[in-house]
Amino acid sequence: MDEMKTPGNDGISPNSTNTTPAAGSGLAPVNAEEQKWTDRGNAAAREGDYERAAVAFEHAVSLSPDDARARYNLALAQQYLGDSEIAIAGYRRAIDLDPQLLDAYINLGNLYNEIGLNEDALETFQEALELDPENDDLYVNIGDTYRQLNLYQDAVQAYRQALILNPDNAMARDGLTDARTRIDDQLHRIIEQERRIDADPGDPARYAELASLYLDMRRFNEALSVTNQMLAIDPNGRAAYDMLATVYEQMGERDQAADTYASIVSMAPDDAEAWEHLGTWRSIQGDTAEAIDAYQHAIQLEPGSISVRFSLAETYLEAERYEDALNVYQYLIGRDDELQSDDLAAAYAGLADTYNSLGRYDEAIQTAQKLLELFPDDPEGYYQLATAYDALGKYDEAIENYENAIESDPLNADYYNDLADTLREVKRYDEAIDAAQQAIAMDPSLIVAYETLAQIYEAMGRTQDAQDARGQANALRSASELS
Repeated sequence: MDEMKTPGNDGISPNSTNTTPAAGSGLAPVNAEEQKWTDRGNAAAREGDYERAAVAFEHAVSLSPDDARARYNLALAQQYLGDSEIAIAGYRRAIDLDPQLLDAYINLGNLYNEIGLNEDALETFQEALELDPENDDLYVNIGDTYRQLNLYQDAVQAYRQALILNPDNAMARDGLTDARTRIDDQLHRIIEQERRIDADPGDPARYAELASLYLDMRRFNEALSVTNQMLAIDPNGRAAYDMLATVYEQMGERDQAADTYASIVSMAPDDAEAWEHLGTWRSIQGDTAEAIDAYQHAIQLEPGSISVRFSLAETYLEAERYEDALNVYQYLIGRDDELQSDDLAAAYAGLADTYNSLGRYDEAIQTAQKLLELFPDDPEGYYQLATAYDALGKYDEAIENYENAIESDPLNADYYNDLADTLREVKRYDEAIDAAQQAIAMDPSLIVAYETLAQIYEAMGRTQDAQDARGQANALRSASELS
């Protein structure tokens, strides 16, 4: 099967016209009609006409939705067209269909880096490395990603491994030189700050600056150690607690972060920002009652804070206090002249979501339509519209708006899952399976997507497939409960 290669300096070119899949690829033989469209896509790509190539590959995918290479070819054409998010969704689906498809991992990782999702890029490159552990270029990709994350020592290790595999890899050599330079600079700054502390070891502010340097390097244990030195010098000092909270936040230690902010508000009960942070971390802990109390304190101290009111409304929704959420969103929309455009869109989306949660679907539709009038192609506008139509049994309208939401935000797994569920309702089972599997490809931990897939299989009488999907959902649920 002809295919478009990974993007590179030479552009796109097809491989040989051999239609037999590589050994162990797990791909089914290509039918003649699909091959015809694949050939057309490759011909268009050779001419630099990626729009025509994408159309051709879309036909190939429609003929063989479970062909990973067809999905890959389409994603690659979309990547060249600059449709990064759509391409990412395509690569994720291709990998889901064929976990051995190395090129898809490489392109996906590069795209993640391009849009700033460096952690996702790193995870993707490391998965690719499991398939091809002797690939020096993959180690370069990993090193580059570590550099973007300011993890220069990790970058050094990756570049060294690339050079062990290929001593002539110039990109690895250049990356190693750059990473080493940055490490030397960081160490110089740390030494200078240590000398400043030596000059006045009783000044907590100087320790705070050193802790910040360690945080920049993601050396959390050292940052925590320095912060504890601050606390030893001034046990009741606000600066030490502020730094401690910052360290725990960057470490993702939710309980310690929440406890630290609780200490801060007891020390400074008039600090609205500290109350807001406490609310955030209580919410992350799942303690919605305490989060709401913290946000209410923050609003009492700073009634004009928009961010706190958004957080409060979202927490009311989580706590199923829908009338309270409704009041906050209506208040925010009433101050539309003070809101940035993104905030105004979020307020309308939140209001529509609240109306849907209350079962007031006509009002949800009106609100979502108003959102789309103000901000055309807003994905949450389409999604809330689809949710309301779905609840009213207007499935054609729901499907259309779920698809619009996906087109506007192709990386949202929930959109695919809800579309799959509605397609199941109207017995469009093959499309429903594809949408559910796309949801899983976008978020393999989305338990509800496996449950949706199980329901689809049950409706089709595919009992074993349904049991397998439900077993995956139960395994994920058990793992989540343990963690």
